[in-house]
Amino acid sequence: MESKRRRKEFHASSSTPDPSLSLSSSSAGDVDRLTQLPDVLRLYILSLLPLKFAIRTGTLSSEWRRLWMYRWPQPSIINISPVPSLLHSELVSLVDDFFRRRGCARIDCLHITYSPSTLQIPDIKRWLNYAASCSVSDFYLDLSLTPSSTNTSRRRGSRAAAAAAAHILNFNFRSPSLTRLTLRGFHLASSHPSFRMFSYSLEILNLWEIYLSSASLRRILVTCPVLRSLSIRRCHDLKKVVVPVAALRLTRLTVVDCKKVSEISVSALGLRSFRFSGALLKTYHIQSAAMLEDVFISSGMAVPAVSLGDWVKPLGELASLKVLSVCSITLECIAALGARAEVGFRLFPNLVELQLLMAMMADSNLSDIYGFFKYCPCPRLEKLFVELPMSACDPSVAMYLQVPREEPPKGGFSNLKLVKMNGFKGHLNEMELAGVLLMKSGNLEHFAVVAPWGNSGEKSESSSGNLMQCLSTQLSLLPKASAKASIILTENDTSKFRPVHSAV
Repeated sequence: MESKRRRKEFHASSSTPDPSLSLSSSSAGDVDRLTQLPDVLRLYILSLLPLKFAIRTGTLSSEWRRLWMYRWPQPSIINISPVPSLLHSELVSLVDDFFRRRGCARIDCLHITYSPSTLQIPDIKRWLNYAASCSVSDFYLDLSLTPSSTNTSRRRGSRAAAAAAAHILNFNFRSPSLTRLTLRGFHLASSHPSFRMFSYSLEILNLWEIYLSSASLRRILVTCPVLRSLSIRRCHDLKKVVVPVAALRLTRLTVVDCKKVSEISVSALGLRSFRFSGALLKTYHIQSAAMLEDVFISSGMAVPAVSLGDWVKPLGELASLKVLSVCSITLECIAALGARAEVGFRLFPNLVELQLLMAMMADSNLSDIYGFFKYCPCPRLEKLFVELPMSACDPSVAMYLQVPREEPPKGGFSNLKLVKMNGFKGHLNEMELAGVLLMKSGNLEHFAVVAPWGNSGEKSESSSGNLMQCLSTQLSLLPKASAKASIILTENDTSKFRPVHSAV
């Protein structure tokens, strides 16, 4: 009876025409009997599905595209964030009143962005209990110490300075339907076993600026048997990331800007994506490296005690790799090991896309790029992206004749169809690399060159507004192995050609 009453109430409230709730039949052609069903029946079908499957019904037709958002009579997507004109007490009162009037109807997505004082932590816990009672599926909790509207550099600085004062929260959450969880900006009580209350349904876990120990992280992962994706960003207390065998279904691991992390160990056997950005790791081990299809490795600084062999050793097992991004340090390690005839990373048979993140473009860096293609052949490579440094000075001028040069690769670009060089300034080594790629790629279709916007910082003779014309002339004179290759020179980096790892 309660179900019938709810359906009648919703049907009455839907009397106003809504394009996303149309009762019209499908367009000419085959009869779409699902779309012809009344709204009440279609919404009832969606109410029986988990959130992610309800969203996927949008692919059936345009009539279904946003229908899942109306599957509950009450709002199922709720966003709570502070308003500058409201006091904390007023916001708490409004939220409590809204929840009281709403009742315990199910919630699909709940986002809470809040900066509470210590005395207001009980309010947060009360909202957590309400969300759990409504079987929330996607929960985002941000208790950052500074407003999200603050610019990135100021926000990072103030959060780091106030880390010791961050709120400590015993995250006791019992939603049986929770599949996605994002936590940000507080201390997670390490001794509290609360993760056991919700973890058996959790599939995606994002930890941003969370202060927790390595033992706490491991305890969380042990109790998340269906976890598929783990993202850890700017967790500055974390010293190592250990993924136990218990994380059977983990396929995606991302670790970004965790300053103290020096060790990563993954015992899970199903990892497909590994993305790391931070200080050079002392040790890392991936049990199922042969299954990896997507790898991003970038380090902004070297650690003298680290063995170069340890840094690139897992690269030798990446037989299934399809997308790879590596930094200048990784290229240097590969070139050094290859020169000593050490084996273990000789071939990437299935690599389709490669991105090179160059901190510098001196003679040694150009040699490292050549060394990579010499020691790590990529016979199926189709897309090559080169992120060039933004420095206005040409390092090849200062270091000319000081570094022994590696010879350009003799081949290996037969399948290359797209090359994009971002931050191209026409420096000697940049132009040489462009020439080699054009001359060696017989099936190249697009050669995209993105100059720095506004040519800022250029001090050459071409910096008087004619730099783009000068670059265009120089590039047009380079010999091309592919007659159909088009050279695209622009100052605007459009989304037409973007690497998979354009955002990590």
